[in-house]
Amino acid sequence: MVGTVTAACAEDPAWAFLMDDEYERVAPEFAGGLFDLRVVSGDVWVSDDLASVAMWDSPSGGDDRPRRAERVWAHYRAIAGDQAYERLLAYNDALAAATPGDRYWYLGVLATHPTRQGEGLATAVLAPVLGEADRGGMACCLKTATETNRRFYERRGFIEPTDFLLPTGQRMWWLRRPPSPPKHLSRN
Repeated sequence: MVGTVTAACAEDPAWAFLMDDEYERVAPEFAGGLFDLRVVSGDVWVSDDLASVAMWDSPSGGDDRPRRAERVWAHYRAIAGDQAYERLLAYNDALAAATPGDRYWYLGVLATHPTRQGEGLATAVLAPVLGEADRGGMACCLKTATETNRRFYERRGFIEPTDFLLPTGQRMWWLRRPPSPPKHLSRN
């Protein structure tokens, strides 16, 4: 799973900002931290061969999430160093400015190994939470830094963009997918 995420995010501008010139060393630790934050609560979906992964934060959060995040990011800081950790804090500050105040499912990571893209794997690992969100009348949100990714998400209903900038000036988008109305079956 870590290999899939690091391979998929190698050209992502946000990850480039976070990792600076130490991508190969820092990215696996970062991907592992993102996984560790979400796997305990069951908010990680993967394809059978781990070639695609979706990592979500549920709207319910969880009582232990702040303590878990503190441990995960302390470990990351110890390995990645203070400069990488400061970039993470700056990234989170930029993201917080665009984050809505209502409850929503948050897609923290969607990654498909580059050799497997275009096979529908990402759509498949997104489907469980998108369906649950629709049934519960809950929005889904995410952030992205590339036009290609933005178009991918727009085709899946993430249609309400909010622009924000990283400290480097890199443009990013916070995207929101409102819940789809329930489908009513009719009898014939």
